Amino acid sequence: MSVLEKIVAQSRHRAALLSNTLAVPQKCTTDFAAALRRRNKFPRLIAELKRKSPSKGELKAGIAVEEAIKFYEPYAAALSILTEPEHFMGSIDDLQAARALTALPLLRKDFIVDAKQIDEARAAGADSFLLIAASLSDAELQTLIAHGRALGMEPLVEVLTEAELHRCLAFDIRILGINNRNLHTLEIDMRRSLSLAQLIPPQRRNELVLVAESGYETREQILALPEYFDAVLIGTGFMQSHDPAAKLREIFG
Repeated sequence: MSVLEKIVAQSRHRAALLSNTLAVPQKCTTDFAAALRRRNKFPRLIAELKRKSPSKGELKAGIAVEEAIKFYEPYAAALSILTEPEHFMGSIDDLQAARALTALPLLRKDFIVDAKQIDEARAAGADSFLLIAASLSDAELQTLIAHGRALGMEPLVEVLTEAELHRCLAFDIRILGINNRNLHTLEIDMRRSLSLAQLIPPQRRNELVLVAESGYETREQILALPEYFDAVLIGTGFMQSHDPAAKLREIFG
């Protein structure tokens, strides 16, 4: 099994254990897509709380949600909260804690495979959630997108390959993430976001909220992204820094 397949299998097991009797969560009123739309020369920042990763190991294992929000809040348009427990040291409690501490839009970053996980995310205060095309069938993608929208949550749909890009463009998606990291092998190709984005018809590209993901660590990399990239998601680049606040000022200050 690849890294992604292993994590997704574990996520399916956890999802099966979730209760089917959860109360219907309150509908979200935050326009997550609008919050990510680029407004100036810089893409908007989705800043990620990420204590550990399969590729880098422990980053900031002991960091509290409150600490991360304190240095992220002045720069971020939204926060990504990793809730996967085994490989990223996250939890749904981190999402709940973040909701109590900030008004910024929140993305639940996990390997979502079941509508119950979306309900759980919304009940914990998430405004959006990640769907990884590589881990879902077409039917699952459509079902989960529709379920999120019924709760007022627009998902970030992530692709890794050209085939996945064309699959997803056939659906009515509004936020598209392109991941430079191959989640099967964990290798990074920093050309992937740009090369796949260029395959999107220009009109559709302008309609989408386009997010570049993984590997971004410098101001120069961010400024080099074409204007049609609305946002960039950064976690490791900050979490592996001994002084994340200084790193944020260096890139976005």
